[in-house]
Amino acid sequence: MSTSADSDKIKLRLHYWDCRGRAQAFRYMLEDIAYTHKNVDYKEDYELCETISNTWGERRTDNTISGPFRSLPVLHWNDTDTFGQTLTIAHILARKFNLYGKITSTYNDPILLEGNINGIATCAYTDVITNILQAIWATPDIEDMHSPGYFQIAMARDNLDSLNKILKESSTSFYYDQIEPTIADYFAFEAYLMARNMHRKLLPTNCEALEKLEQIMKERPALANYFQNNRLFKRITAAPHEEEYLQKLSKIK
Repeated sequence: MSTSADSDKIKLRLHYWDCRGRAQAFRYMLEDIAYTHKNVDYKEDYELCETISNTWGERRTDNTISGPFRSLPVLHWNDTDTFGQTLTIAHILARKFNLYGKITSTYNDPILLEGNINGIATCAYTDVITNILQAIWATPDIEDMHSPGYFQIAMARDNLDSLNKILKESSTSFYYDQIEPTIADYFAFEAYLMARNMHRKLLPTNCEALEKLEQIMKERPALANYFQNNRLFKRITAAPHEEEYLQKLSKIK
């Protein structure tokens, strides 16, 4: 793989389901990357959630489709390298396209800064997004803390509170005093949106910093175009009961 992100032609092909799921946070990264780096040719191919029970059992055995771990998402780089797993793909993109921020007077060690940024991305993905995905599959009663699966709801809300508090400490709208978004901001952005889209009960009492992050992220040209053209999938998971479950939640005040 070339170490240059601006001179060589780069072909990126994402393969995932037609839902937000485990790929949406770095979809935002890819949109911004393709907009900023004109040498990047980015497209996405989809598996259809409606066919998962009929086709995926066979298709997952083809490593050109399912990648090294026989699961999606998969990112193909220049038809020469194939990567699987959400955080791995996101870290590669962040490394290659300088989405780990710049040192500041407060965060003056690049390795420690990267560690802080990775902590936010990991928390947003592992402790918020993944818990929401699992909750939709488990369909817990979000009003009953003793309901099976309620743990995922509580964990998502608690960690969103932490993400909001850490962001509030920044001198800018992005994490760790950055003037441009890093991998941390893309993942926290999606974690907040996904939680709110599921139900407001997943949100902590104070979301002021995350609300501001949403506003500034949606003002970025690539993402503004993405949302204005309704390219965000309404479907969050491949769960066949998702629509019915979310409709049920929408009636809860």
